[in-house]
Amino acid sequence: MSDSLGERLVAGIAAQDATAIASCFAESVQFRALSPNGLRERASAAETGALVAGWFGDSTVLELVGSHTDAVADKLHISYRFEGVEEGEPYVVEQQLYCVVNGDGTIERADLLCSGFQRL
Repeated sequence: MSDSLGERLVAGIAAQDATAIASCFAESVQFRALSPNGLRERASAAETGALVAGWFGDSTVLELVGSHTDAVADKLHISYRFEGVEEGEPYVVEQQLYCVVNGDGTIERADLLCSGFQRL
């Protein structure tokens, strides 16, 4: 599995670029995210890109402090941690994704777990 897909996804999130995020996903992606606010599901690349970018949309500072990609059998594991500032308050957030990548190199299924935005 290619680390470049994970790197592109993390770079898109760091840039708060919904289009770049969406380009990492298959058009008919099955995306599920569990966060402290509950389960979110999306069924298209554009909806998924908008959802993920929206989580970080109010951040005035967003700094990538660590990321990792690796294969777990036939799944791609992507993890990243950001520190940021939202409404003048610093936070840290970490997300873990387990993905099925299709033949064209985009994510066709992803399950995400989010730590929530934890105040520093």
